[in-house]
Amino acid sequence: MTALLAPGAVGLPDEPTPIDVWLLRQRDLTAVERFAAHHDAGTTAARWQDRLPATGPAPGQQYAFEVDLDSCTGCKACVAACHNLNGLDDGESWRRVGSLHDAGATGQAGPVTVTSACHHCVDPACMKGCPARAYEKDPVTGIVRHLDDACIGCSYCTLTCPYEVPVFNQSLGIVRKCDLCSDRLAEGDAPACVQGCPQGAITITVATVDELLARTRGVGADPGAALVPTAPRSSLTVPATTYRSARPVPQDWVASDESSVHPSHGHTPLAVMLVLTQAAVGMTVAAAWLRAAGDLDGTATGALSTIGLVTGLVALAASVLHLGRPMLAWRAVLGLRRSWLSREIVAFGTFAGAGVAQAGLHLIGADPLLTGGAEAAMVAGGVGGVACSVRLYAVTGRRWWRTATTGPRFAGTTAACGASATG
Repeated sequence: MTALLAPGAVGLPDEPTPIDVWLLRQRDLTAVERFAAHHDAGTTAARWQDRLPATGPAPGQQYAFEVDLDSCTGCKACVAACHNLNGLDDGESWRRVGSLHDAGATGQAGPVTVTSACHHCVDPACMKGCPARAYEKDPVTGIVRHLDDACIGCSYCTLTCPYEVPVFNQSLGIVRKCDLCSDRLAEGDAPACVQGCPQGAITITVATVDELLARTRGVGADPGAALVPTAPRSSLTVPATTYRSARPVPQDWVASDESSVHPSHGHTPLAVMLVLTQAAVGMTVAAAWLRAAGDLDGTATGALSTIGLVTGLVALAASVLHLGRPMLAWRAVLGLRRSWLSREIVAFGTFAGAGVAQAGLHLIGADPLLTGGAEAAMVAGGVGGVACSVRLYAVTGRRWWRTATTGPRFAGTTAACGASATG
């Protein structure tokens, strides 16, 4: 008789039986079934409204990611959603999940998982560094887009971005990155990572540009402040992403992969180009100096200049092999106003053009003033090109590529190669 008594009756604990639990579970739909029901009812978009701003950006505002560190579990559902929706290749990822931990082992709770993607910076370094103008920042939404059709595959943006967001796709020969699923946002739907997060840790917000600038570059702002500990300082590019937590992460915490080394794809043609351009400029400067000093006759200095010119032409040819899409190499000069790579190309192009002109003038026995003018242009272009090479690496903000480090090294290579060739 007691087996027939209902739960909660006298003499029995107030707990449901296994059959009751099973029946209750049958009333609840699976995630797939719930999504299908929303889709059939036409309310799919409304399901994600709590993860999107009520209105779009106003003038002076832009879209931004907001991440709740307390909710992120590190499940990487956001990574899988982004990968699947955007059709990324194996090994290609536009969103990453890492972790921070207490390196001092002081007993504080941890680790803290951190999900990140493109921060759609106010002052994007990828766009400023691109020589082909393959980036644009939408004036209305603030989204930083990569224009695949314009990309030449030089990979310079992967170096200028302090967060290493752009990813080079070997099979396509171009760089690709997150665009905040702008096509989905335009339809009022959530980006893949936002929709895929089971904890709702990633949301889209509207950020005020002036507030971001004041926080990172304004008067009294901490120049070393970063999004999270061990991240690059925010003053470099003014990222729009916000990380929030009820328990702020201590600044002495470190990333779990801080000591890991992840080699990028090879840059052999680029290394060849750098060494040979510096050698060519060294030879040319040495020849001009010796000719001015009267230490060598015209035949010897002409030979030295010719060797320098040929070396420079070989270097420029090698640089084209570095591109993922070499047929679009002509686009590399479009970013002259803001890209040091474009300026480097123009400078070395001047060096090569002046060198060819000097050789032609010498062959036809032209006026020495014309030949000397071409040589002066050649020297100016070469020295300017080496200077641009130094700045090209220094502007990345990486401490081992600072001007104080790269400058003496490049100048030393130029001088050593010039002296060796002269000897």
